[in-house]
Amino acid sequence: MFWRSVLLSLAITAFWLTMRVLKKTTAPLINGKSGFTIIMAYSIGGVTFIQAVHNTEIANVVFILALTPLVAALTSLIWFKEIPTISTWLAMAGGLFGVAIIVWGGLGTGSMFGNIMAACTTLSMAIAFTITRYTRKDMSMSPMLTGVITASIAFIFAQDLSLSANQWFWMIINGIIIMPISYSMLALGPKYISAAEVALFLLLETVLAPIWVWLAVGEHINGATFVGGAIILTTLITHSAFKLFRRKVHQT
Repeated sequence: MFWRSVLLSLAITAFWLTMRVLKKTTAPLINGKSGFTIIMAYSIGGVTFIQAVHNTEIANVVFILALTPLVAALTSLIWFKEIPTISTWLAMAGGLFGVAIIVWGGLGTGSMFGNIMAACTTLSMAIAFTITRYTRKDMSMSPMLTGVITASIAFIFAQDLSLSANQWFWMIINGIIIMPISYSMLALGPKYISAAEVALFLLLETVLAPIWVWLAVGEHINGATFVGGAIILTTLITHSAFKLFRRKVHQT
């Protein structure tokens, strides 16, 4: 958490400074009071996620995080009266069903503390998406301060910060390339689509993670993962296609 957060902050800062030197328009590092609130929400989610992974069953974590679209829909409805469309409700139900198939065999009681941490991660992400959606601000640079906060917290508790050469290679790829792009796009998404719809795309992680592990280290993928993944992908593709079709009809 420490090193990937440090590298994330450095990468975002370098990009922001480069854009400033080139006199290109870019989002501020902290986009108002709402931007700071979103940064804190992402920071809390980053810390609680690590705690969840280390203190409860992975299946529990995945299943609880799959509730993020539903929580985001509810927070948007309660706070800002944004009512999700029927297609979004159906997509959430289909995605949750697919996740349930993937993780059902591994679900266990786990640790109550770990389960609570996973729930806190879900709530933090939902709040961040909802506020971004309401303000419609560009929050793509917010991961910079998020990285600073999470790195500071990790530094307090880390017992050893040393990495091997091989670990540094993957950490740099993760912290300099993957994390900045994914976090920035995730922070920017709610500006254009609803919080619940952004959260829906997080379900792709449940589908793709086993595939990446299989490609990298040859870990076996069971039949439930294929079936659940197919349901999630079909749901997301159908929902996206339906939204694009409706937008095209409205434009014509």
